Amino acid sequence: MREQHEHNKKEEFLLLRIRAFQDRSAFTVLVKQHGPALLRFLHFKLPSREDAEDAYSTVCLQLWDYLTRTEVKHFTGLMFTVARSVVANFYMAREKAQVIPIERDGYELSIPSKDSVEDLQAKIDVSLLAQGLRELNDNEREMVILRHLEGYPVREIAHMLGTTSNTVSVTLNRALKKLKAKYERS
Repeated sequence: MREQHEHNKKEEFLLLRIRAFQDRSAFTVLVKQHGPALLRFLHFKLPSREDAEDAYSTVCLQLWDYLTRTEVKHFTGLMFTVARSVVANFYMAREKAQVIPIERDGYELSIPSKDSVEDLQAKIDVSLLAQGLRELNDNEREMVILRHLEGYPVREIAHMLGTTSNTVSVTLNRALKKLKAKYERS
């Protein structure tokens, strides 16, 4: 608990430095600390690595812009809020874009595998997990990622998402039951 309090104070100090002095090094510290979680979140939400990396850059730019103008108490909450907005904008823009189909009939692509059996099994497990997460609704998926992949406590997830700890616990329980049922069928 004491470590969490010290962490929060350090984060508040860095946020103050960003807003008051446009301190890029303070922003860099926060991004280095929370960036991997953000990138994993975007990888689960977006269809390709390139899309996730583009979204990551956009989130960082929007965070910087917002943090230099507005007082913020909780960086991760803001980061995930901005990330959800960027993901939503990505899919809205994608819907509006015209798609030109490319003929693929008659072509076969074979890629030689240099992976070991263990590597292939790990890839299959990750693929099944990603598929299972895609079948959850956005709220469930986000909570599972934050709790079980990012390791955030239920109380902090509730704070980030603007809900109660009880709601987070119930939603996580339902989502995990859905994932378990999916794996039992596989």
